[in-house]
Amino acid sequence: MKIKKFRAKSFSEALTLVKKELSEDAIILSSEEKKGLRPYVEVTAAVDYESCQVNQQENVLSQNTNSKPINNSKSSNDNSPMIDSTLSYLKNEIGSLKETILNMKNAGYSIYLPPEKRAVINYLTERAILEEFAMRITEKATNIEQIPALIEKDIKVKSAQGSKKAIMLAGPTGVGKTTTIAKLSARDIKAGKRVAIINLDTYRIGAVEQIRIYSRIMGIPLSIVSSPKELEETLLRYMQTRDIVYIDTTGRNPRDETHIEELLSVCEINVQIELHLLMSASCDDFFMIDAYRFYRKLPLDYIDFTKIDEAVRFGSIYNLILTYQKPVSFITTGQKVPGDIEFVTPEKLSSLILHKRSYTC
Repeated sequence: MKIKKFRAKSFSEALTLVKKELSEDAIILSSEEKKGLRPYVEVTAAVDYESCQVNQQENVLSQNTNSKPINNSKSSNDNSPMIDSTLSYLKNEIGSLKETILNMKNAGYSIYLPPEKRAVINYLTERAILEEFAMRITEKATNIEQIPALIEKDIKVKSAQGSKKAIMLAGPTGVGKTTTIAKLSARDIKAGKRVAIINLDTYRIGAVEQIRIYSRIMGIPLSIVSSPKELEETLLRYMQTRDIVYIDTTGRNPRDETHIEELLSVCEINVQIELHLLMSASCDDFFMIDAYRFYRKLPLDYIDFTKIDEAVRFGSIYNLILTYQKPVSFITTGQKVPGDIEFVTPEKLSSLILHKRSYTC
């Protein structure tokens, strides 16, 4: 086991150092703010490296033992009990160290904070805000009442003047891209705008039928295209007579790099496209953070959140806003078309992030 103290200007900076040197498996044993002319924080962390090392050694020894022919010599017989005894001792020691660390953690050997700041971090993590982001807020907030204003400062939203004529929605399977395009189109039609829809979703026939029904009901043109060149030609034609054109895309797993490459090629056409990434607020938080590794390759303009009505806690919204560093345009709160869509402000998003199911748009 390796135990080390880290000094830094802030808790978040110290946690970054811990993860960088000791890995994601490190356990925080204690943390304390130091006052003075040059205040700093001191974090003590531990990681159980020995477990991995001994398991590897055991595997190597086991392979060597199995691969060697049986040797009845005296030296072979003498070494075997010694190896077994050493492995047994090391395994017992590691088990004891693991139990000690777990007991220390259960006994409260975690990050030390003054009571008022401990209340702040508990309040944030209860709402599914990741610990490193909660610590970031805790550095500035001395009480719970200060949290909303600090979160609002981290939130950027779309301005009314920021729209391009072509808007494309991308995102994982099932986030509601097609339904959202129908909601946006209905709002624009109500505002007197001339709308058209282009569908790139030839992967799922059902989705094409869904948007075809929506476009027929709203009385707006729909085109199905299958290549960037065809998309460019169709966009240029629509832009001569339409105020806004929405582009629906195939929903795939973000780990499908072929799909990401296809979206990149679409973004390289000679027409400016405003690209929105849709994420479901009801999705697993770690899946959404992991998806960032793939979607960050795209020239994203906005990140928007769907299925607010299906989520229990909303801290993941804040986590993704900080991760992607993109402004938010809208959220959707149900399946009704038209309706169940809200263009947000920092105040509304902060209220949503910090409160529970009682929030209504």
